[in-house]
Amino acid sequence: MIVIGLTGGIGTGKTEVTHVLRELGAVVFESDKLAHSSYEPGTEAHRQIVRSFGEEVLSDSGFIDRKALGKIVFADPARRLELEEIVWPATRKLTLASLKDEENRGTEIVVVEVPKLFESGWDKLADAIWTVESPTGEIDKRVKDRSGLSKSEVDARVAAQLTREQRIDKADVQIVNDGTLEDLRAQILRIWESIPKTQK
Repeated sequence: MIVIGLTGGIGTGKTEVTHVLRELGAVVFESDKLAHSSYEPGTEAHRQIVRSFGEEVLSDSGFIDRKALGKIVFADPARRLELEEIVWPATRKLTLASLKDEENRGTEIVVVEVPKLFESGWDKLADAIWTVESPTGEIDKRVKDRSGLSKSEVDARVAAQLTREQRIDKADVQIVNDGTLEDLRAQILRIWESIPKTQK
């Protein structure tokens, strides 16, 4: 089984890339979704988050209110690191268990999508690293349309990640998402077909 680590900055189009990779037959794990599972009510990570950030980060139903938590952690780098020290180990544990399950099933290619792949040290889980990059103007438009975040909130999230240049330097493959969806599909297909047949 080959494991591809997929990363990229906020708003670069990682979700569109994962959709195409699923169509091509890859199993895709999105770290954000695994992270949400890792701190559901009743988990140790949930208890640690409430203990560290207070009950104001809880929704009425007892789940972590990600928007409320995000306002805290993206306004204060120290608090963001505090959260990462809780969530990343819990999410990594879930990811490793999921990878083992896929290996046992005989899955050929697994893509693990992690926005902060290098910062979290998850690049060591992958056989190859792909990064998705887009022009700044495209990123701003996508994030605004998708999330409604203010420019300062977007800037705070961008600042919490490696720069585009740093990701490109560290990655094995760069996917440039600056055209149509069909352009993106064609580019991903070329990269997919370059994976050695012995690994697929």
